Amino acid sequence: PYLYPNVNWIDEVFKKDTWQTTHNLNVSGGNEVARYYINLGYIGKDGLYKEDKSYDWETNGGKFRRYNLRSNIDVNVTKDLSLELGLATTIQNRSYQGTSAGAIWSAIRQTSPLIYPVRNPDGSIAGGGTTAYLIGNPYGLATQTGYTQMYIGNNQGNLAARWDLSKLVTKGLSLSGKFAFDHYYKNEVGRRQAFGVKQVTGRDEDGEYIYRIWREQGTMGYSLDIQDSNYSMYWEGALNYARKFGLHDVAALLLVNRKEYKNLTAGSSINNLPNRHQGVVGRFSYNYGNRYLTEFNFGYNGSEQFPKKNRYGFFPSLSVGWVVSSEEFWNPNVVNNLKIRGSVGKVGSDLVSGDRFLYVTAVNTAATGYWYGAGQTWLSGIEEKKFGVDLVWETSTKYNAGIDIGLLNIFSLQFDAFKERRENILLKRAQLPALLGLVPHGTPYGNVGIVDNKGFDAAIEFKNVTSYGLTYSLRGNFTYAHNTIIEDDTPIPAETYQETRGTSLTQAFALVAEGLFKDQEEIDNWPKSEFQTSIIPGDIKYKDMNEDGVINEKDRVFIGHPQIPEIMFGFGGGLAYKNFDISVQFSGVANRSTFLTAAGMYPFSLEYPNYNVLREYYDNRWVPGADNSKAQYPTVIAANNVHNNRTSTIYMRDASYMKLQNAEIGYTFPKEWLKILHIAGIRLFVNGSNLLTFDKLKIIDPEQNIGDAYPLQRTINFGTQINF
Repeated sequence: PYLYPNVNWIDEVFKKDTWQTTHNLNVSGGNEVARYYINLGYIGKDGLYKEDKSYDWETNGGKFRRYNLRSNIDVNVTKDLSLELGLATTIQNRSYQGTSAGAIWSAIRQTSPLIYPVRNPDGSIAGGGTTAYLIGNPYGLATQTGYTQMYIGNNQGNLAARWDLSKLVTKGLSLSGKFAFDHYYKNEVGRRQAFGVKQVTGRDEDGEYIYRIWREQGTMGYSLDIQDSNYSMYWEGALNYARKFGLHDVAALLLVNRKEYKNLTAGSSINNLPNRHQGVVGRFSYNYGNRYLTEFNFGYNGSEQFPKKNRYGFFPSLSVGWVVSSEEFWNPNVVNNLKIRGSVGKVGSDLVSGDRFLYVTAVNTAATGYWYGAGQTWLSGIEEKKFGVDLVWETSTKYNAGIDIGLLNIFSLQFDAFKERRENILLKRAQLPALLGLVPHGTPYGNVGIVDNKGFDAAIEFKNVTSYGLTYSLRGNFTYAHNTIIEDDTPIPAETYQETRGTSLTQAFALVAEGLFKDQEEIDNWPKSEFQTSIIPGDIKYKDMNEDGVINEKDRVFIGHPQIPEIMFGFGGGLAYKNFDISVQFSGVANRSTFLTAAGMYPFSLEYPNYNVLREYYDNRWVPGADNSKAQYPTVIAANNVHNNRTSTIYMRDASYMKLQNAEIGYTFPKEWLKILHIAGIRLFVNGSNLLTFDKLKIIDPEQNIGDAYPLQRTINFGTQINF
C-alpha cells in the first residue's frame, strides 16, 4: 500500500455523516398592561472533514456554533400610548481547516489514487514532489495545515412608540415613531502551517523503507485575516389614519425616514464615510364595501450617491381591484372568491456600484512628470484618475395583472402576469473610443443599460377535512420570468449573431460543437482552427458560424438558457389524522443551462493544472481505434489542448432539477395524557431537508455548478416540541 497505493481520497478526507443539534426555548406572558416574549436558541453543527486527533486544536473544518437571544416587551403606558422595545443578539463561532474548501476539492480532483498513500509507514504525510499536486496531499491539506477561527457578533435593538390621537384630534388618527440600531462585528484569525511531506522510494537491503524528504514541517503562523465592523441606524416618524364610514374604508399614511450606515473598518477614507438615505413615504387606500379597492403609494427618496440635482427621486405606484364575489348579484356557492386586480409602479435603486460618489472627478497630482530647467526641478504631472459622471437613479417600472379564484371554500388559485422594464442601469461605458484617453485611468460609468423582464406567477392550494377526521392539503407554485437585454452600450459586433442586445442576462457565449473528428481526412476538409495548429482525431469539430474557413472567437454565439433559471416551481402537501401528521415539499428549476467546464473536464490543461481526469470524462471520451459512436468528450492527450478546452456546447448541460426539499412526520401526544404533568403539549417529529435530487447532470450538484465547493448536506432531524 505504500509503494503501490490505491487511495479513495473522498473516503480519506470526508466523513459519511456528522451531527447537528438545534435547541429553542420560547417564553411569553403578560397582561393587559405589559407583555413579554423571550427566545433562546442554539445551533451546533460539526463539519464533514475528518480530523487528526493528535493535535490539541480542532481541524474539523466547517464546525459551526450559533447562540441567539431575542426579547420583546410591549407596554401600554396609557390607554392611548404604547411602547415596544426589542433586543436581539447573535453570536457565531466557526472553525475551518487551514486550507480553503476549494483548494481541498481541487487537490482531490488533481491527485491520482495511484500516486502516493495517505501516510507513510512512519506516520508522516506522503507526497511525491515539489509541484502543487505532488506535495498537496488532500488529507494533509484537510487536517495538517492548522486552523482558522471566525467570530461573528450581531447586536440589534429597536424602540417604537404609538400614540392614538382619536380623542385629541379625530377618530382613526395615530402618531408613531421608531428607532432601530444594528451593529455587526466579524473577526477571523488564522493559525496555519506547512506540513512535512516525505516519499517512500523503495527498501534498503534490510527491507527498511527508504524516504525522500520533499518538505520539512513548518512552524505555526498567525494572521488576522478579516476584521470587519459596521453599524446602521434607522429613524422613522409616521402619521397614520384609518377609518370606516359606512361602506367606505379609508386609510392614509405619511412617513419620513432616515438611515445611516457606516463601515468602521473600511480600507479607504471615502468608504469610511457614513452612507445616508432619507425620504418621505405616502400611502392612500380606499375600499368600498369590500368590492372596489384602490391604493396609491409614493416614495420620495434621497441618496448621496448622486449629484445634488439628481439626489431625490419620486417613485409612485397605483393598484386597483374588484372583488366580484362580493357583489350582490354573485352566487358564492361554487365560486366563493373571485377578485380581479392590476397595478403599475416605479421603484428606484441607488445600489449602482461598489464605489462611492461616482459623480465626483478625482485627480492624481503625482502622475508621470518631467525634469524642468537648468536646476532640473521635478514637476509632477496631473491627470484625471476617475472621471465623474452625471448619474441618476436606476429605475424599474412594473405592470401586473392578476386574478384570485376560490372554489367551494377548499380550492384557491392565484395567477399574475407581469412586465417590467429596468432603465438607467449603471454600466461601465463600452463604446468610448481609446482616443479620449479615459480607458487607462478607469472607464467611466453611465446610466446606459436597459433590460426588459416578463413572465407570470401561479399558485394553487387545496385544503379539505373529511367526515372521518382526515385533514389533507395540496399546494403548488410556478414562476416563469424571461429577461431581454435592450441596451448595454456594447459596440455593434462585426458578426450580427454576436450582438448582445436581444439576448438574456447570464446566457452563455460559446462555440457550437458539431461532434468529434473521426479521422485526418475529416480534419483536412474542415475549417482550420486558430486556437491550435495540431488537430488530431478525437478533437472537437466547431461550427464555422461566419463561413470564413477559420475557427476562432468570431464563431462564438449566444446559446442555451441563462445560468439563472427562467422557471422556478414547487409543490407539496400534508396529511393529518388524529395525532399523526406528515408533510412534504418539493422544489425545482428549469430553463437553466450550465457548462461542465470545471478543472476535471479540462484534462492536463495549463489553465487548470490537473493530473487526474473525472470518471465521467474518462468513461465517455473518444478513444483511438475504438467504437466512438457514443463518445461524448474529446480525446485525452498528455498536454494542454487549447482547442478542446474552451467553452462550447459539447460541455453544455441542462441544469434543471427537482428536489425533495423537506419532509416531516410528527406525532402529538393526547392532551389527557399530559394533564398530570401540567404540560400543554408534546410533539415528536422526524424531518429532513435536501433529501432527494432528480436531475440530468448526475456528476455534480446542480445547485453548485462546477462542484468545487463545500457540499450541500442532506440533513435528518429528530426533535421534540414541549409547550407548558
